[in-house]
Amino acid sequence: MLFNKLNIGNKLALIMIGLSLVVTALLSYLFYVQFDTALKERVLLQLSSVKQLKIVKIRKELNDRFEAFSLRLENPNKTEPSELFFHEGIYATIPDTLLDYYPIASKVQPENITDQITLFDMTHHNPSSQITVGFISKTEGGYLIAITEEPEIQGILLERTGLGQTGESYIVGADFKLRTRSRFLKRSPKNITVKSEGVVRAFNNQPGEDLINDYRGTQVFSSYEKFELNGLKWAILTEINRQEALFPLEELKNNLMVMLLFIILFVLIGSYYLSKKMVRPIVEMEQKLTDMSKGILNPYDFPQTSHDEIGYMINALNKLVNALNQTIVFAGEIGAGNFQATYELLSDEDKLGQALKQMKEKLQEYQKNEQRLLLENQRSILNGEEGERARLSKEMHDGLGPMLTTLKMKIQSAELLESTKKSILNQIDETIQEVRRMSNNLMPSVLVDFGAGEAIGNLVKQINESGDIQIRYKNDMPSETQIDDSIQITLYRIAQESINNALKHSKAKEIKLSITAFDNHVSFFVSDDGVGFNPNQHTNGNGLRNMKERVKLVNGTLELESQPTGTTLEIEIPIE
Repeated sequence: MLFNKLNIGNKLALIMIGLSLVVTALLSYLFYVQFDTALKERVLLQLSSVKQLKIVKIRKELNDRFEAFSLRLENPNKTEPSELFFHEGIYATIPDTLLDYYPIASKVQPENITDQITLFDMTHHNPSSQITVGFISKTEGGYLIAITEEPEIQGILLERTGLGQTGESYIVGADFKLRTRSRFLKRSPKNITVKSEGVVRAFNNQPGEDLINDYRGTQVFSSYEKFELNGLKWAILTEINRQEALFPLEELKNNLMVMLLFIILFVLIGSYYLSKKMVRPIVEMEQKLTDMSKGILNPYDFPQTSHDEIGYMINALNKLVNALNQTIVFAGEIGAGNFQATYELLSDEDKLGQALKQMKEKLQEYQKNEQRLLLENQRSILNGEEGERARLSKEMHDGLGPMLTTLKMKIQSAELLESTKKSILNQIDETIQEVRRMSNNLMPSVLVDFGAGEAIGNLVKQINESGDIQIRYKNDMPSETQIDDSIQITLYRIAQESINNALKHSKAKEIKLSITAFDNHVSFFVSDDGVGFNPNQHTNGNGLRNMKERVKLVNGTLELESQPTGTTLEIEIPIE
């Protein structure tokens, strides 16, 4: 569908326009219908009021004649005629006609005439078509008959007060012929038949008001009612053209159409502006989400000016960006090998955070295994080195030493010049001493037999005998102390390396050493009064690094402090 291809702004604008049009059209229609109903009710009520007013006036006119005829009936021999009748007289019998053009016998039947006054309609027999009413009553001398013209009734009906330009009131006789002159047709009333729905209802005793077609076939609002007075039967109607009556409604309809056009224009402009304003943050968020899909996690800096769903979405998006950045920082720390980094889960449903923490735990485990394997490899290498040293030391002591001694004995018994023999023996003695020294350096027998404490003591004794520097040594580790051979060898090698470094670089005059065995660890302490050095400065030597690696292999700790006034080294190794 085309609608699905539109962007959200156009969709929102179309929806707003559609809803506005539907609501406006519905309200306009309801208002129009309500106004139409109210206007029709008002028109019909007004017609009914006008009709009732005319009936009252017509009845009053007829009652004046009725009273005059009643007075004459009380004194039938009165010779002076009434001004209200243009003909009156007493007849022994009911005549066929009066004045040659008013048929009487056909209008009334003698058996229906009593001493009560009876009225009959003679309008169609009047040459001037004036409303003409006859009066008849039975007297002692015969029948009193009077005829009167009622131009006043015609005048009453022609009054258009409250009827506008097309309003009309008229009377229809029982023969469905018009009794009053028509405002619209120039023909004689006697030639105009009126058998509209209003007339039929009136003669059927169904008075009321309705929208009907009149005798011209024109749609009118009509108020109709049957008029009866002593035998006189008329239908009185008051009507007005529908077009004129509903002219305010047509004007209202036009105004509503104009208003609807203005509303459409206003809604079109307003919806476009509002859709742009409302959709802009959504478009910005869509671009932000696209950037996030590319790994760009900059904060969403669109100003939050509303506290509605869009504002909440912006806030939620910024929280998402911050959470992802926090996760990235944590992942970066893990990637850099900082397994001590901590991460607070965003919620119980933070799957990414849980996965990263599990990954950190796995990496920690891998690191521990790697360190363990590395330490084991280093231990194996050192153990191999120490084993090889021990082997070489033993071979030099047990193999090379006896061979040199045997050689010395042979030379002593050989027949050589005394000076030559003495020179060779001196060289052999030096060689034997050197072999012993090398054997002792490789693996002192005292280290194997009595432990690191005694071995370090012998090493210090040998150095002190050289006279180059004074070393003070304190041994608080009894030989019967049960310490693993690897720790014994580590302590001895560290003592060798630390003394060697001090002799080479410290320019110290005095070195202090001590070794102490506790219940759960061994402490080794070295200090000198030399010139010191920068422990953080990289050097080409391997002495300090070797000591650190040896301490690490036995799970010990090494603390080094160096100042221009001297250097201090303290090592603690746990006894397992």
